[in-house]
Amino acid sequence: MEELLEIGKKAINHAKELGTDEAEIFLYGQNLTSVKFASGIFASRGGAVKGIKGAFVRMAEPWIKKKGLPMITSGIKAGVGVRAVIKKAIGFASVSSLEENKVLAAVEEATKIARIRPPDPNWAYLPEAKEPKGRSGIFDKRISELGVEEILDLCADCCVTMGDHDKKITQAIAMLSAAHGSFAVVNTNGISVSDHGTTFVAYFGAKAKSGSEEVSSSDFLSCRAFTENLQSTALNTSKRAIECFGKRSLHEKYVGPVLFENMSWSELFSRIFTYGISASNVQENRSVYKGKIGERVANEAVSIVDDGTMPEGFGTAKIDDEGFPKKKTAIIEKGVLVDILYDNYAAKRDKCESTGNASRQGWVAPPYANQPVIKPSNLMLIPCKGKLEELVSEMKDGVLLKGSLIGAHHSNAMTGDFSVTAENAFRIEDGEVKYPLKACTVAGNLYTALGSVKAIGNDVRDFGFLGNTICPSLVIDKIVVSA
Repeated sequence: MEELLEIGKKAINHAKELGTDEAEIFLYGQNLTSVKFASGIFASRGGAVKGIKGAFVRMAEPWIKKKGLPMITSGIKAGVGVRAVIKKAIGFASVSSLEENKVLAAVEEATKIARIRPPDPNWAYLPEAKEPKGRSGIFDKRISELGVEEILDLCADCCVTMGDHDKKITQAIAMLSAAHGSFAVVNTNGISVSDHGTTFVAYFGAKAKSGSEEVSSSDFLSCRAFTENLQSTALNTSKRAIECFGKRSLHEKYVGPVLFENMSWSELFSRIFTYGISASNVQENRSVYKGKIGERVANEAVSIVDDGTMPEGFGTAKIDDEGFPKKKTAIIEKGVLVDILYDNYAAKRDKCESTGNASRQGWVAPPYANQPVIKPSNLMLIPCKGKLEELVSEMKDGVLLKGSLIGAHHSNAMTGDFSVTAENAFRIEDGEVKYPLKACTVAGNLYTALGSVKAIGNDVRDFGFLGNTICPSLVIDKIVVSA
């Protein structure tokens, strides 16, 4: 990290020599190893391979289980992003290198762009140095030492676990990613800070077949420290697939209470709610929460916080991506909207302090190639009481949604409207899960749904790769489910 800071200081000095009013250098380095293992097992189970060849496949199955098709990605991602400010005009340039001459060239490019861009009337100034009070990002040495071969073995073992659970399993997929890295921010207003951390993400998918019926399921975990206990998550993936056999059609449209499993709810929550609580969206009249601070916007049981200092949180760090200290921000307290999230730019517009939520993380480009936007650190819907099974037992009539919802990321984040497809839905009758449903459409409005919450569980999970959200399962009334 010291090396990053030294490069950043040289770049800042160069920016000053070029005549910038302000400048900021964001430096980033990450070592990522990712393995996707599609198990080659079970071809003979569906009767696809018959006769002598089929007998050979069945004899060779133990070997085939461990010799699936791996896809391996491993390497270092490093670079620098530069913001240069001249008379309120902002120029941005990035380079995928930490070599001094290339970094200085990026500073020159950003400065050139600033000189030809129009001024931003809302620009105030870059953040000023402030002592971080939160905890550093979690760094697990074990993750940094993981090699491709060890990760591949873990993938293969998990695929075997999934396949051995039930003979109806026809395919198993495991994906594991281990990453360690660091970042630094240096600017002309005295900020010179850095942090580091590790992440470990596992995803499992299973397909199963019985007669003409085929089903699938998935499960995952995301954490900051290495865990060898992957077998339980892998096994749960197969169990989730097998429980989907015997699907029935929903004969008529259902409108009423729906139990969203934590994973299902998190997909909608991370897509829609994070958009609504962004100060930049509120300021530009793109959020339903504009002018709503101090008003009731959800059921009294709903409290939501964003906490960048949370122990072991996926988005925990000392600082955000502008070098400003991360902190804990209450957003909704007992149904009342009390605050929204800010980066430096939006905070200066509202004449308040940043909440430490500047982020450069994106789905496509590496962080150093992005300018800061507002995103949560660890967004948590505060749990109440009751496991998923207990929430089911309290429902006389309803629908349970489990797993991923197809189309969640195409929801209307501005209005909150969503219409998704649930492939792992179940009918609840008299406090019991009676049978699985064929794929059905689930529609509603997330902001309205927060006001129709009937129960919140305590089975929280950290969905780091979905947007740093931590959610329990919950029951929401007046949701539309149709075939």
